[in-house]
Amino acid sequence: MNRLVKTIATASVLVMALAGCTTASSTAIETAEASPEATATAAETASTATFAASTGDCDAMAATFRDVESANADLADPELTAVCDGDTLTISSNSIPDYLYIATTPGSPKVSELTMTIPVTPTEADEPSAVPYLGALGVAVNGVPIYGPTEGTGGDVQSLEGALSVCGSHSGPTDFHIHWFGYADGVDCLYDADEVETGESLVVGWAADGYPIMSGIVCSDDECSETTQLTSSWELTDESQFATDTWAAHSYVEGSGDLDECNGRVDSDGQYRYYATTTFPYFLGCYHGDVADDALSGNNAAAPGGGPA
Repeated sequence: MNRLVKTIATASVLVMALAGCTTASSTAIETAEASPEATATAAETASTATFAASTGDCDAMAATFRDVESANADLADPELTAVCDGDTLTISSNSIPDYLYIATTPGSPKVSELTMTIPVTPTEADEPSAVPYLGALGVAVNGVPIYGPTEGTGGDVQSLEGALSVCGSHSGPTDFHIHWFGYADGVDCLYDADEVETGESLVVGWAADGYPIMSGIVCSDDECSETTQLTSSWELTDESQFATDTWAAHSYVEGSGDLDECNGRVDSDGQYRYYATTTFPYFLGCYHGDVADDALSGNNAAAPGGGPA
């Protein structure tokens, strides 16, 4: 089929003139040594890479979540806990960001309780399942809910000019949440540009099936002398529906990008991870793993049922 490409500006070029912004602090993250298998292309993680997020060790998974601190004097203090209990990790948050809030929509972020319970060792699903049209599909490492690519109109979040801050987040009717991984020089976001552009393994958050969501800029060689942005394998095949039904507007074209239908891949250490991309679906195209019926609860939890999986 003909490939129709819609250029969507990345957050790295959406620089906002905000003086005095500081980057939110984060806790130390444990890393797991990758396998020695050689990689074939620049788009694949180098064989000597380490990954900041791996499943199977609950304490290490919990350690990827931050010790959040207030960055907004006029908002409630952010609250976030990550607690291990046997073979599950439970994350509880009040959805308040720990980075500077930039108003793009009416109203300011309000406390909205969210709890996500994920397996320490996720199970690959027999068939991928749909992520929600609206509502949380995961939680960022600072406790902010992660949403999919759809806005309330049914259209793509990028179709609403000015709806999102450079950080890819905004305050909705129910909660403050993030739709895509944004950053820029001099702007306080989940990570700053210097951190992202090194290509080091960065944890954006965790999905409701228990797999981690990573930054999409990765090292393209062993020494990390160059970096590359991993690309989605979803293509814009009906631009006329971009602003009204983003799932119908896009088609998964296997092998056209670096990632699978769910926007993830199996890395050189044998573990599956999702990766943030600059084009649809931005975080997840579907759930790669099984999702428990009670995985998400709270004001911003949504019933399953999103784009085709």
